[in-house]
Amino acid sequence: MGDIISYVYEFGGFTFAEKPFCEIDGLLLSHLSYFVFDGIVPGIDENKPSIALCDVAQRMDWHNFISVKWELEKNRELFYKTAFSRRYRNTKMNYLAQEMDAGEGMQFCAVTFLLGNGDTFLSFRGTDDALVGWKEDFNMAYRTPVGAQLKSTAYVNQVAKLLARKRSLRFYLGGHSKGGNLAVYAAMTCDEHIKHRIGRIYNMDGPGFRPDFMEKLDYDGIKDKILKIVPDESFVGMLMEQKEDYELIRSTQIGVQQHVCFSWCVEGDHFERSESQQPKRKELYDRINKWIFALEIEQVGDFIDSLFKMIEVTEARTLTELKNVKGGEAAKKLHTIMQQYGRMNDETKQVFWEIGGFVIEVLARDQQERMRRGKAASRIRQRMEH
Repeated sequence: MGDIISYVYEFGGFTFAEKPFCEIDGLLLSHLSYFVFDGIVPGIDENKPSIALCDVAQRMDWHNFISVKWELEKNRELFYKTAFSRRYRNTKMNYLAQEMDAGEGMQFCAVTFLLGNGDTFLSFRGTDDALVGWKEDFNMAYRTPVGAQLKSTAYVNQVAKLLARKRSLRFYLGGHSKGGNLAVYAAMTCDEHIKHRIGRIYNMDGPGFRPDFMEKLDYDGIKDKILKIVPDESFVGMLMEQKEDYELIRSTQIGVQQHVCFSWCVEGDHFERSESQQPKRKELYDRINKWIFALEIEQVGDFIDSLFKMIEVTEARTLTELKNVKGGEAAKKLHTIMQQYGRMNDETKQVFWEIGGFVIEVLARDQQERMRRGKAASRIRQRMEH
């Protein structure tokens, strides 16, 4: 059993002509959008030549190289091995697009990979460390389109126009987490002549859409092109997911930690499939979705605004800063936080505690599973030692 890094070690010596593009390539290019390419990869409005991935690696700032704060060593190894592999080193990058608007609650980033075999992969970044992006994720629960979704459609249309001379070009779209949702949304809403050139859409554990919005979008027109990958205890990928057309895979982690793609089990050139989700987890996630869909849109909007007003009191701009708020600082601001809570109406307070209950239930389920597996491993060890 391997992971995304072992895939690069095993198959990095093969070109795309020798070994066709596969689902692990889809995850890899989706994940690379989290890396920081500012000042290296040309912007979408700059009209500059593309840059090879191996040249990108030599110009990276390895003190500030990725927009997320987890698995830094593995991310370094993955990028380095990928960039200098025979399979990827001559892959060109271009059309970097980045926008963040705290006032509008919008965060968007995308980059394009030119694979060298006539195919192009448009990679959409998921939610990183910035709280602006997390607020936008919450906003998806009650309104579509959010700003990043509109940007994703415009991005696909603009890149297709810039590459219009390459008429035989086939597009792949992909992203992890929110990026997967953006890839699906862009495919549903881009210009009609572009839809026909989309070969595959890789939604790597991204959330779904509210049912009332799905009715307005062209899901049926692209559904056969979507590969949605969901770890078997996934939480993020099951949010607002109404359909059963996703592939369950195995992960070395438990519960919400399965969202980190380094935990996804790889066998050769494909993910290791899982037969089913744990019934109790599936039941919990279905219950959460039914509850979200049953809420009035105004209720969800009021809750999100109130929640983030409370968070703003801490003056944190990233998840890392929020986690690192010291006890003394938090105590000083507790009074202001309580004032914000007091301004909520009764319905919003009820939603606040309902969501809190769901979060506690999910985390408790994760902890129970860790304890169960820990005891099982302990029993096996005892048998082997006696």
